Amino acid sequence: MTLLELLIVISMIGILSAIAITRLDWRRYQADAAARGMMAELATAQRLALSLQSNMVVTFPDSLRMRILEDANNDGAAGGSERVRTVPLDNNFSFGKGSAPNIPAPDVPTQFTTLTFHRDGSADKSGTLYLQGPGYDPNCAHCRAISVTRATGRVVWYSYGSGAWKRAN
Repeated sequence: MTLLELLIVISMIGILSAIAITRLDWRRYQADAAARGMMAELATAQRLALSLQSNMVVTFPDSLRMRILEDANNDGAAGGSERVRTVPLDNNFSFGKGSAPNIPAPDVPTQFTTLTFHRDGSADKSGTLYLQGPGYDPNCAHCRAISVTRATGRVVWYSYGSGAWKRAN
């Protein structure tokens, strides 16, 4: 193998990888990461409710973050010894439905304002969190939904594309 052949192969690989990189939809990967991150935070809150045997109150003070209260005395308010965490959304995503329709049944399309995980792992209500990407997205290709089931506290996420919601986990 000569040096000239090696340079030709390396340049061909470079050209093919440049073509492939321009076809990648980085915003889709960021949307999936934001949805997985929120899903993980909700699942962690549910597990903490089970292990600490106290309610975990999740609120959404604005469209960019969620607040998780480890409610040790189960009064629904933050006390001096109770831990409160604020979790921001990644990659400039925000809570909101955008132009996407409701998620399919049997999940409940109602958007949460607050959510409480009880010490048995169940949630106080069923509902959905909708995530939308930054900027204008008329087809809502980067919209995601995170659904919570009341009886079990199970967290599931959906991605929107091609005109329909698709279960992603």
